[in-house]
Amino acid sequence: MSLEEFLAWEAAEETKHEFVDGQVYAMAGASRAHGTIALNLAALIRPAIRKTGCRAYIADMKVIPPGLRSVRYPDLVLTCDPRDLADEQVTRFPKLIVEVLSRSTAATDRGEKFEEYRRIPTLEEYVIVDSTQVSVEVLRRGEDLWTFRDYGPGTAFRLESVGLEITVNDLYEDLDLGPLEQGVIDATNQYQG
Repeated sequence: MSLEEFLAWEAAEETKHEFVDGQVYAMAGASRAHGTIALNLAALIRPAIRKTGCRAYIADMKVIPPGLRSVRYPDLVLTCDPRDLADEQVTRFPKLIVEVLSRSTAATDRGEKFEEYRRIPTLEEYVIVDSTQVSVEVLRRGEDLWTFRDYGPGTAFRLESVGLEITVNDLYEDLDLGPLEQGVIDATNQYQG
């Protein structure tokens, strides 16, 4: 199946599918933790981009890296490029991409997807948020290479692409992931790191 054939076919489907090098993969539903993290992140980003011309989309926006026969659905994609307004279904010029990991997607999100996403010249940051433990990884494009930083409970990180500082605890608000090595949840479900 060509990329164009996939886009036409998938537009008529009731469920979402990713497309990787000519192969079609049905997407599984998300866990409650996954959905909560994505919603918390969107709620934190939305005020920072209001009236800037940037747009953020959760889960349903396709991203097509250049030069690849690949279509992905990141958990959050942010674009500030007016060229992306030309297509209602596809973002080709994202500034920020976020994937929320599950046990079944961790290897793909850190490996294959990052390899694809970093080919996008407009992409400044790729953020990976774990839904099974309190862990955030921020990969940022530099002049010659990508840098990596990880964050745990009680810390904060800055999204340079948005100009926003986010506390890790705010991303995991309303979640009880069970006892973790990195911190202990108190009765109000707030991490004490």
